[in-house]
Amino acid sequence: MTTIQTWAERVFFGDTLDEKFLDCDLEITPDVEAKKTLWSDPGRPVELQVADRKDRKKLPKPSSLHDRNMRARTLHAFANHELMAIELCAFALLRFPDAPSAFRLGVAHILKDEQRHLKLYMDRMEALGTRLGDLPVNDHFWRTAPLLDAPLKWVCAINLTFEQANLDHAPMYAKYFADVEDMESSALMAQIAEEEIDHVGFGAQFLKQATPTGEKTFDVFINNLTFHNTADRARGRNFSEDLRRQSGLDEQFIQSMKEFR
Repeated sequence: MTTIQTWAERVFFGDTLDEKFLDCDLEITPDVEAKKTLWSDPGRPVELQVADRKDRKKLPKPSSLHDRNMRARTLHAFANHELMAIELCAFALLRFPDAPSAFRLGVAHILKDEQRHLKLYMDRMEALGTRLGDLPVNDHFWRTAPLLDAPLKWVCAINLTFEQANLDHAPMYAKYFADVEDMESSALMAQIAEEEIDHVGFGAQFLKQATPTGEKTFDVFINNLTFHNTADRARGRNFSEDLRRQSGLDEQFIQSMKEFR
């Protein structure tokens, strides 16, 4: 059997995609004696090494998605987001070996979801003629990782920033793909949006538990962000109050998020 700690080490430091997709029995008790791991860049296969800034490509404009190659390029960017999410979940398990079991097992379940999401993106990209690693990738999610020195900061950065934003981005791209009659990609984005609700919900519950009586959850959220991660990154152009309510974020948080400037 593979312990959660060993699993996280292999996923994080592994330099093949097979290791990024490694499975684990989550019923095993977390190893609270493990040494805390500080941030270093995760292992990656050669074709997925972070590209120089001059070689990176911007996300295609929605108006270009009638082009099959632009749709594949968009999905490739989203797939890299999932790969970084896998690595950041593995990092949380290594960085906080003494965190409560509920936190560690919750993160482990999210890691397994991200593995599945990455595979869905890869399958759809291949149907469009592109493989993961065919295009340059960035390290956007990694930049905040060295400063995530407590589970609450990790939750605020990952679940309540990157994943909260996807409650807006994923439905928007489901519409963009549907507008160009790519119903397979549209359905994929709709599925991602639906499953992000639980991931944001994990963050919402942890944030609520960490908020002292009489204080506002949004204030605690703001106070635990890093300079890489401002609150405006936690929302998209089309703000979904409904999906945030489904995730368990409280009304004050939702309205503060909506009005944040």
